[in-house]
Amino acid sequence: MDSAPDSTLSPQALGTRLLKRLTTPLRLAGWNEEEEEWYEEEVPADAATSMELSRSNFHLHVSWHPARGRLVVDDPTDGWDWAGVLPPLFPLDEPLSIDLGAHPTQAAKAEAARRAFAAAGLLDTTRIHRPQEASVLRHDLVLMLWAEHIHETINRHRRDDDAGAAIKALGEEFSWRIGSGLRAYPVIVPDAVPTAAARGIAEWCWRRESDVEEWHFKIGDIAMARANIAATRAALPHVHPEGVDWPAVRLALTAPSRRLASGQGLQEIFEEGWAPILASIHREIDFWQQVDESLGPEATLRLLSMHGSHTESIGEWWGSGWYETMVRRAVARAASDGNLPAVVPSVFTDAEQFADAAAGHPDLLDDETLSWLTKAVFEEGSFLRNARLPSTVALTLPDWAVQDLLSFLPADDEAT
Repeated sequence: MDSAPDSTLSPQALGTRLLKRLTTPLRLAGWNEEEEEWYEEEVPADAATSMELSRSNFHLHVSWHPARGRLVVDDPTDGWDWAGVLPPLFPLDEPLSIDLGAHPTQAAKAEAARRAFAAAGLLDTTRIHRPQEASVLRHDLVLMLWAEHIHETINRHRRDDDAGAAIKALGEEFSWRIGSGLRAYPVIVPDAVPTAAARGIAEWCWRRESDVEEWHFKIGDIAMARANIAATRAALPHVHPEGVDWPAVRLALTAPSRRLASGQGLQEIFEEGWAPILASIHREIDFWQQVDESLGPEATLRLLSMHGSHTESIGEWWGSGWYETMVRRAVARAASDGNLPAVVPSVFTDAEQFADAAAGHPDLLDDETLSWLTKAVFEEGSFLRNARLPSTVALTLPDWAVQDLLSFLPADDEAT
């Protein structure tokens, strides 16, 4: 429930407080608010309030315009000095203007803003699409991202320059598996995004590197989808911008009473397979605790975020802004075409309520409806692929950045 406005606060202070509420999803997704100097001065009651946020060398200027009821996200980097190995960039191809005037309460405004951020890709890791003339930059771009956001972070933690050796010491398989995120396209920036890292934990410690696949015959695909969501949901509260609480993750993923949203106990489903699955989960969490101790909490969070952003089973599954957006598009398309599941009118008041449930708690849907939703989300992604568009939101590297990079980087012979 919205609290009443504080009459003791100035209009500017009220606007700042609302702006902080509207941008909370961005901070939860790893965007950090830049420190600003505030000056006491008289300003019009309808003056805009703004802040700047940054994440992994990408920057946002977010402003709330009360007179127009609009939240605007635009580029603050024009004219900035280029101090690092990569230029400061705006993560969108164009400014984002969100009309919140039709939403009467702060809660409704905040939810509308969150959905817009999700659709713009701001709640997931940043992805970079190269224009054709920049295809030769792929190798160098990946190396620069790895050096600036992984190696440098590890070196700060270890207080030495042995990041490469520290990663190598974790084994060739780890290097190959974790490096696959760098081989993805569009290029994934190794941001520190807790929701993406939780998916990375679910993929590595539950779905792929554990022994669960050997016992997949005990559980159908729809039940496995529920189990994947349950694993992500179990890990999510224990992944923070500061790092992963591994003891809490261990307890959450190995609790004997773990159940799916449907109420089925995992121990009951997997039967004699549950004990070896639990042992393998412990094994993988042991390994990631070793990674955390060696490379540091921030680097670990970045690696898990990158890993949880590209894997086919979890990277575009529940918990990502991509998944929520595709769900809402799929439901809207089906409602317009009259193709919603037959059960929807008897369970939900309208298509919007169904979309909310499908986006937030798809594992609570019945098997037939969840199966329909899975297919519908896949088809939404197919529409994008057939139009030769990235299936996930991606920034197109600006022309000026391409030219600057090409001017001093050696060309990559493999234009991929």
